[in-house]
Amino acid sequence: MAEILRILFGAGLTLATAWGLGSLLLRRLHVPFTRLEAALFSFLAGSACLSFFTFLLCTVHQARRGVFLWGGAAVILWAAWQARKDPPRKNFPAGSRMWTTLFYLVFSAFFFVYFMTALAPEASPDGMGYHLGNVSRYYHNHGFVWSYHSMYSYLSHGMELLFLMAFTFGRHSAAAMTHLAFQTALPFLILCYGRRFGFPKVGLFAAILTYASPVIGLDGASAYNDLTAATLVFAVFYLLQVWDEDRDDKLLILIGLLAGFCYAVKYTIGLVIPVTVIYVWWRSRERRWRATSALVLPALAMVLPWVIRNWIWLGNPLAPFFNRWFPNPYYHAGMEAIYMEGLRHYTGIKHFWEIPVQLTLGGGLTGGLLGPVFLLAPLALLALRHRHGRRLLIAALVLAVPAYLNTGARFLIPSLPFLALSIGLGVAHTRGLLPALAIFQAIACWPPVLSTYCDPYAWRIAKVPIRAALRKEPEMDYLLRHAPDLVLKNAIELNVPRNGKIFSFSTRPEARIDRHIVASYESTLGNFCYDAMLAPIGGERPNHRQRFRFLPVDARRVRVVQAASAAVFWTVTELRVYSAGRELPRTPEWRLSASPNGWEVQLAFDNSYATRWSTWQAMSAGDFIGIDFGRPRRLDELVLEGMHIRESHPQVEVWTDVGRWVPLTDTAEEADIDPPVGMRRAAALELKARGIDFILVSDAEFASADLRKYPGYWGVTEIASANGTRFYRID
Repeated sequence: MAEILRILFGAGLTLATAWGLGSLLLRRLHVPFTRLEAALFSFLAGSACLSFFTFLLCTVHQARRGVFLWGGAAVILWAAWQARKDPPRKNFPAGSRMWTTLFYLVFSAFFFVYFMTALAPEASPDGMGYHLGNVSRYYHNHGFVWSYHSMYSYLSHGMELLFLMAFTFGRHSAAAMTHLAFQTALPFLILCYGRRFGFPKVGLFAAILTYASPVIGLDGASAYNDLTAATLVFAVFYLLQVWDEDRDDKLLILIGLLAGFCYAVKYTIGLVIPVTVIYVWWRSRERRWRATSALVLPALAMVLPWVIRNWIWLGNPLAPFFNRWFPNPYYHAGMEAIYMEGLRHYTGIKHFWEIPVQLTLGGGLTGGLLGPVFLLAPLALLALRHRHGRRLLIAALVLAVPAYLNTGARFLIPSLPFLALSIGLGVAHTRGLLPALAIFQAIACWPPVLSTYCDPYAWRIAKVPIRAALRKEPEMDYLLRHAPDLVLKNAIELNVPRNGKIFSFSTRPEARIDRHIVASYESTLGNFCYDAMLAPIGGERPNHRQRFRFLPVDARRVRVVQAASAAVFWTVTELRVYSAGRELPRTPEWRLSASPNGWEVQLAFDNSYATRWSTWQAMSAGDFIGIDFGRPRRLDELVLEGMHIRESHPQVEVWTDVGRWVPLTDTAEEADIDPPVGMRRAAALELKARGIDFILVSDAEFASADLRKYPGYWGVTEIASANGTRFYRID
């Protein structure tokens, strides 16, 4: 019971503080909202403000329990005191009793399911992974961890900063409960929208359709950020329609704040900002600059902290993306391309028509499902007859754009309220159809019913975890059903020093394992470890040599330039320079360079066949790797060693006294070579040299079988294994 109280206190303090900040802001703006609208927009605007202030605390490493406790209490008391002075707000006119009863019955039933799921130990993949992994690091360091490098740490963490306050008091489940609040606010926003603009039954219908959606259910009850994003986007759209009718420019401040918070919560909905600016500019027939400034300035206040943080920290203001525009030593442009390409494709879907069926009925191949009534999405086109319907459809299409970049069903969540409202408007005049569809969606999406027809592996709430929520079931028993590799948690934390590092080929539940796990695809360090372990056993072994011979020449600088372009990476395991048959010894006065990825050029000159330099992006004509010897040296031969790349066409060039590069030859003697023995041990020692003393690998991953078969060759000792995962120490 004490743990449940801590969870509720952590989430409650966070939400009450957010409401307090928003209430104070709305009081200053004097916007004539109804009582329900004021409560909702106070919560959303206050969440943006609380996230911003927490960012400042994290920057100066003052995100501490006492600051959150006393600061939150002061805000809540101040807001409550000020609220006493406000005149009572009006309510919307009472709607249909039948529809209102139906809505609250469905809402209450599903809220119970979602509440219990959120209260249970947080066990969602990304929640246990990077969402709360970052929060846990912030908590232990009282702010941002500038020495930690992972692509997920570079994302904007507007929602994670709200999680941080809740996590400080109630840990993982308190964060999930905070996200639940945004999920709960969304149907009431939809309801308010329908009432304000004259179609209350459609609003109630859309609220039921959206709230009962299975993907919204599990996502909103987990420590994710998609429901926050969807609620904010809908709030911005709602307020734009109110502003368009009332032309109260004070609303633009609120709109800008929430639009900017969209970017702070999730990059993919940052597109709301330019769309909103364009809309306001277009609709403002007079005082366009004043109106646009009122919108843009608060939006920038929410966006710039994250942009500036990443620019100073990483040299890339848009990290972890656009690394080709902003090259940096922390994340490869090629890894970004591989990562993005993997998200764009449906795995296992062979025909286009399977996509809507999977999205609405199956869910196994799309990472969740929306619910069967969304199969009627084409009926939304009937809403084109209405002015509001046209706007809703445009919004739904714009917000579906991120789903092109990531095929997971949850990336469609921001567009669902708009689609549901459009469907409702399209068929509103067909007697009895709206309540029938709403009831059908609620019944079909009820967890026991849903399990009878959806894919058994669909991401959803399969059953209500009441015993786990009430802590009658041990937390670890519940977690192990969702993340079996957590069984190694004790072995990892007992053997790995607090400042130690573990290499893993895949993401692990880092929010539950209190150690630094370097995943293979999340950073340049992870890429390096993956490459090193691939070299002895993979299909990219350094088994090819290119020997370039030319007439003796005295040169201070030499380089190898790529003359071809291809989708593959150009890699060099070792570059050697010879004179009269003898290799020139490498000395500290040599200055090495490469483009792209000059940060890792040393890997081609370290005499290790377990490491290699790579462009780490698609090979382009003009890519090069070179040496400045510091003084003229006589050369007559250059050798490249590495894997055979059929598309590669390198050319040797030297720098002349006249100040330009002169080509010597592009003709190489090519031969296959046998990599040296001992590469497994060399690879393990390369990891160890970079502070990685442990390896965590699942039996299905490519190196696992070789590690089990040849632990002596690798120089590793198995410490523990369970549930298909093995934990090794590098000796």
